[in-house]
Amino acid sequence: MKKISLKVDGMECADCAVTIEKALIRTRGVSNVSVNFVTGNVILEYNPKEVNIDEILKVIEDTGYRAEEFKQEATTEEKKTKGELRLFVFSFFLTIPILIIELFLEFVGENLLLFILTTPVQFIAGYPFYKRAYLALKNGNATVDTLVVLSTSAAYFYSVAATFFIRGPTFYEASASVITTITLGMLLERISYGKTGAAIQRLMGLQPKTARVIRKDEETEIPIGHVKIGDIVIVRPGERIPVDGIVLDGYSAVDESMVTGESVPVDKKEGDMVIGATINKSGVLKIKATGVGKDTTLAQIIRIVEEAQASKAPVQRIADRVVSYFVPLVLLSAFIAFIVWYFWLNSTLLFALTVFVTMLVVACPCALGIAVPTAIMVGMGMGAEHGILIKRAEALEIGGKVTTVIFDKTATLTKGEPELTDILTFSEHDGKEILNLAAIAEKYSEHPIGKAVVMGAERKGIEIPDAETFEVTIGYGARAKYDGNDIILGNRKFMLKERIEVQHLEGELRKLEEQGKTPIICEN
Repeated sequence: MKKISLKVDGMECADCAVTIEKALIRTRGVSNVSVNFVTGNVILEYNPKEVNIDEILKVIEDTGYRAEEFKQEATTEEKKTKGELRLFVFSFFLTIPILIIELFLEFVGENLLLFILTTPVQFIAGYPFYKRAYLALKNGNATVDTLVVLSTSAAYFYSVAATFFIRGPTFYEASASVITTITLGMLLERISYGKTGAAIQRLMGLQPKTARVIRKDEETEIPIGHVKIGDIVIVRPGERIPVDGIVLDGYSAVDESMVTGESVPVDKKEGDMVIGATINKSGVLKIKATGVGKDTTLAQIIRIVEEAQASKAPVQRIADRVVSYFVPLVLLSAFIAFIVWYFWLNSTLLFALTVFVTMLVVACPCALGIAVPTAIMVGMGMGAEHGILIKRAEALEIGGKVTTVIFDKTATLTKGEPELTDILTFSEHDGKEILNLAAIAEKYSEHPIGKAVVMGAERKGIEIPDAETFEVTIGYGARAKYDGNDIILGNRKFMLKERIEVQHLEGELRKLEEQGKTPIICEN
């Protein structure tokens, strides 16, 4: 069995998703179908021996929707939002005068003017409802669009009859206002969907658009999609690493916080692996690409989030099931009410039709089908923003019942930014003097630990003058000169490199490390 992700265009409600899901489930060789109308994603498993991708796409197209294999690129949500905004504005500016005329004015030719104003709303703004209702009917389903089309068409065509053929009141304002109101609702939904997908778009935005590769012994900048496995990529300080790879040459500190959550940059040297979309902080790196395109770590993270958003929590399955039965029941109830009032209770056609239209309009279960998937999307999007990847929708539902979280012995919990905690002195200088010297050496450092030292000094009200000279040794520490004296600040390796004896400090250093702290040594 193979697993694929498809992008479907045109899904507007839970009923649309149910229609596609039913069609796919009936297809031979297809299983484990999950359709999410909020993201427009379909994830399924299929047996290549029984069905191919083209046949699966044809099944979806036969239900009235356009589908294609999912590609990790920016969506067309913005274009769709603008289209629905134009449709709403068009119907709104026609509906306002319709309401004013119908409710407050009375003049010769009133009904004819209302007919002229309402017809574009009914058939231009209402066209998407007619199209989706027809496709649903073609596939043997009744959806929310069916309710909208039946209710507004009944009101509109009765009003047309009252205008040209029979005497009686008109309901042009009911038809136009229902279409305009539901179009507004769909516009707001579209905006909401766009916001819920923002986290994935931000993840996609982490991927550099170009890469600097060596081709024919020359550095050439090419689109990221043209990089191949085995290419030699050059990454300069401050740039994002475009691909997963192995360091062939160079030494640098790399910020991997977007993947690992580790706030301190990780030293990288020849032979070390690097992750695409992480930030090269200092030296130049020459990297051999081992993972490109959909095989990078970032692409896998995006894929996990997409699949999680397409999955359904148990409560969503219940909501979808209710929606699938709700619409036919509403239609049946409205027809029964019309028959009872008109044929049994002998009410007027006008009153019976009013009851019929009212039941169809007020019963639209849009919120029922939208609330659960939208909440799940928002939850997963917020999680992705904060580095929490949720693999299945049911995890969110179960998460609400969690009372205790247990971390293993290797897990490190931090605030995500280093903070100065202790100052130990082993000379005639007091803690404030030592901190002042360390802050001078780190004043212009970009390293998180250096920034923590400077911030600690500022909190204690210590003035930090500029050093006369400043030099960083990547992976070791910093050296500065102030008032004619050398200040050396860094780790054990740096002290050994500078031939500074630190053996007598080993006991204190280990105590700090056992507490999860990172000791740095300052020598003046």
